[in-house]
Amino acid sequence: MAVSYASAINEQKFTDAAKLVDVAIASCRSVDKEALAQLFTNRGYCQQKVQLYRKALKDYDAALEALPRFALALYRKGQVLAAQKKFQEARAAWHEAFESCNERSDVQLVLDIAAALRDPTGVKVGFEVSASSRPQLHCVGGQALFGLQVVTVLLLAISLAGQYQLLQQAGLSGVIGPITPEPSAFISKDHATGGGTEETAQPPHSHGQANTVGPRCVGPATGTANGYAGTAAHGGTAAASQVGTTMAARGATPAQHQQPTAVSSLEDEECDVVNCVAQQQAARNRVSAATAAGVSMARAEATMQNNSLAIQLAVTQINNGNVVEAEAILDKVMLTSPRDLGARVARGTARALRRDLKGAVEDLTVAIEVEPRYADSWKRRGQARSALGDHEGALADLQKAIDLAPLFGGADSASSRAECWVEKGMIYQKMRDYRRACRDLQQAVKLDPTNSQAWNVLGLCSTSQGDIRDGVRAYEKAVELNPRLKEAWVNMGQALKEEGRTTEAERALRKALSLDSVAQPSVHVMRVLAQMKQQKGEHAAAIKLLDRAISVAEARDEQVIELLYLRAICHHALGAVREAMRDYEGCLNYVPRNGSTTPTEEARQFQFLSFYQKDMALYTYHSLDRKAADFCPDSELPAAFKELWCKKGPPTPELIAHYPQYPPLPLSPPPLPPPPDAEKLSRLTALADQLGVLLQNNHQGFLFNVRQQRAAGYAAVELGQALLEVVAARRGGRQHWVRSEGSSGQAGSAGRHLFGWRDAMDIVVKWRQLCEPNDQVVWVDLLTRREFEQGFGSHTPMFSGQTKCVRYYMNFARALDLQRKVLLQEGHAFDANNRTIPVGSESQREAIHAARTAEDMYQVIAQDSWVVVPIHSVAREGHMLEGTRLTLVRVPNQPDAYEFSIRTPVTPPRWKDFDTELESAFEAILQAFVDEDLPKLAQRILTYCYYWYNFMPLARGTAAVGYTTMLSMFWAAGMPVTAAIPKDYQVDWEAILSQHPDNFIASVGAWLYPPKARGLSGEAHPAEERSTFPPVSTLPSVSEILGSVRHRLIGLNGATAERFV
Repeated sequence: MAVSYASAINEQKFTDAAKLVDVAIASCRSVDKEALAQLFTNRGYCQQKVQLYRKALKDYDAALEALPRFALALYRKGQVLAAQKKFQEARAAWHEAFESCNERSDVQLVLDIAAALRDPTGVKVGFEVSASSRPQLHCVGGQALFGLQVVTVLLLAISLAGQYQLLQQAGLSGVIGPITPEPSAFISKDHATGGGTEETAQPPHSHGQANTVGPRCVGPATGTANGYAGTAAHGGTAAASQVGTTMAARGATPAQHQQPTAVSSLEDEECDVVNCVAQQQAARNRVSAATAAGVSMARAEATMQNNSLAIQLAVTQINNGNVVEAEAILDKVMLTSPRDLGARVARGTARALRRDLKGAVEDLTVAIEVEPRYADSWKRRGQARSALGDHEGALADLQKAIDLAPLFGGADSASSRAECWVEKGMIYQKMRDYRRACRDLQQAVKLDPTNSQAWNVLGLCSTSQGDIRDGVRAYEKAVELNPRLKEAWVNMGQALKEEGRTTEAERALRKALSLDSVAQPSVHVMRVLAQMKQQKGEHAAAIKLLDRAISVAEARDEQVIELLYLRAICHHALGAVREAMRDYEGCLNYVPRNGSTTPTEEARQFQFLSFYQKDMALYTYHSLDRKAADFCPDSELPAAFKELWCKKGPPTPELIAHYPQYPPLPLSPPPLPPPPDAEKLSRLTALADQLGVLLQNNHQGFLFNVRQQRAAGYAAVELGQALLEVVAARRGGRQHWVRSEGSSGQAGSAGRHLFGWRDAMDIVVKWRQLCEPNDQVVWVDLLTRREFEQGFGSHTPMFSGQTKCVRYYMNFARALDLQRKVLLQEGHAFDANNRTIPVGSESQREAIHAARTAEDMYQVIAQDSWVVVPIHSVAREGHMLEGTRLTLVRVPNQPDAYEFSIRTPVTPPRWKDFDTELESAFEAILQAFVDEDLPKLAQRILTYCYYWYNFMPLARGTAAVGYTTMLSMFWAAGMPVTAAIPKDYQVDWEAILSQHPDNFIASVGAWLYPPKARGLSGEAHPAEERSTFPPVSTLPSVSEILGSVRHRLIGLNGATAERFV
């Protein structure tokens, strides 16, 4: 779209350019205030160039509402006010613009504002300033409203209306039979977009010219044209709704004796058609009678000619972009002919074009009263109502247009109905009713399979439901029809990224970038690409993309904070603390060039995160040469700091007052110390990467993150080596003591303590924290006491609203069955205040048994609720622990929408319960190690991991830490796992949805167990195991080779990577 926009501006086709900006506005996120302001300003300038002054002023006001004191919008607004001779108001706007300028403002713009203040009368309305404009945003959204198209038969209707007016005054209203204009489209399939319904676009005619193709007669094949019938009102013309009879059932009934036909649905039944022969014969008979009576027609003819010429002139003005002038002409016509159909439709169009949507609805309502069979009037009014936010009224009007369109037949009938279905789909999309939106959009592509934007919006609504595959197929169809439809390429790339098909996603996103000019690439697309690289653990590659994106973004003042934050976390992960600090500071201190001091909501959240992570980067820098075993963010960072970081909220005054600041970075970096032993590190890294691959979930939504996988591999080796030390001490009759300084369980206290289950998990947790320091991987019990007691914990939806969670929806059916089981066993649920909700009556139990959807279950419980899943204790026979909570709530402000999720609050009593269970399970593992009973050891490892998954003691990262621990223990026991996780299988959910560890063991062990774990001979697959994963005891010691934080970062970055630490 950027190329089309630039071409339109270059060729001074400002009406076409405004259409393109319409699409971009509709697709722009409401939180992106800066982009919205620039887009409204650009569209206002296009309207200004074609002298649509009131329309331009509305756009400039919208820009200023999005971004107060936006200098460019204020300057442009002053230009328009000066053109309207409102010099005092213009001067006020320019004065405010001048005051809002600062050192970031465009110099030429400042000079232009100053010149305007000196001589308001000398300012040109279309004067070009050099202030940079932002590119089009390429996420899809919005809706084309009204085109600069007058209805297909408007000129013919005007002429016939005039003739009818003449005959009406002569008492000869039946001379012209009922003409039913052929529907025409307000929107073009080439300009419709998915999402909101706020804005307008023009039709597909060249340069916005009105369609001059005349109407076709739909009726008996007589070769005659339909007429125009109605009753006069105050001397004007009117087209009454007199639908003819069907050929098969009705004869030539005079028009004045027929009643309007109510059309509810014409898709599956024969349509009424206009009987031209009968009605025109009756009209001729009435003309003869009137002529015989000697009625004078001179005065009526003069009125008719004047109105006809006036309406034709207004149509010409509309097509030339002079909407205000056209409306003035039509206002005069209305004085004498207030119910003139042609004038009403034309003025409704003009009003819509200058954003007087209420006025447009008023005119189109009269047009519908005059001729209720005219589908295009219904469609136009529906589009205007949609833009006003009257969704129900808009949907009703659009459905009426769909029902009426078949009356007139022809090739354009299907296309017109398709456009209405697209309009309805986009309204439902804006209402977040994605199911209905998809149904309507499927109707659209069925009627018009060549509509690329209909396919694009269908893809958007499909992916919004979580149906990624269906969405991608729709996007593929869209770009097949229109390879230059950039929005579809971007949407496809984002959908493929969410699915985890990153290679294809990158291909689609780079195709979208290729549609931009080399000098002006899309900031949004580069951001998505960089984000995908970062999520794959390719931080250095992400930084290269972001360097380019930020240079473009700063020139446009677009998404700068978001991009700086993304680059900061990439530098932070690599250990490039100096560069990370620079970008974090840039986020915190960034001031837009236009002088606005109010960042978007998303940008503000990135600023909050920058505050915390800036200090965390400093903490890491000053810990680089510490022993990794003593490095413990959980015990060394303040609890309030971690809590606010997890919540992504603003720092509180209490935190700022009491938080100890770390020393700043030295002015010049010190020399880098020697790296770890290259040969030993290379061997460790190769094995770490081999093991890390086994963590990959083979299900949509899980990206292949090489950095997290390498960290998991290092952690598995280090944990395995630590376990073997503990086992060796036990076999020697000794206890194994470790330092307390780096232990989260000891809260950083000095001294020593016995190695326990939490020390084992600390090893894995620290690696996870170090590889992605922007992830809130923290122990929940080390947050503030208040938050711990209130039950801080994880929340994972399976679906929310009408959107299926890409990763976790696969577990919904099992979770619903488990909820059903708990409800039937317990006889109650709990509400938000932890009060019981009885569901034990016979009718309720029957309904619970029959429930197949979340909505079904909600109807039984009748309010937001949760149930706790009880799980069995192994350490304490007969004891039950509190597993996860299955939560079902209604989503507000969205039709037919519910959220079904798991919530796992971690409270002190629950922590104590699981601590006991994990301590017992860990002790059982160590004993099985000592006894060398491998089948028993395998069961105990899975039992331990079962309770870890159900415990969920981390703010995030519990699943990856648990599976890394499982692989490490099997490897340390001499029976390494080589099986990948099966397709569409999630180990943590298998534990969460099982009420006893035996069920979990049976499910996971069936595919994960190595031969030794099954009790088979150790020589069943010895060569494969030894070649892939040699004994842990033969590997270089991780705690020695990667003993410091600095060396661990070097290992994670890779031997060939640029060295930052």
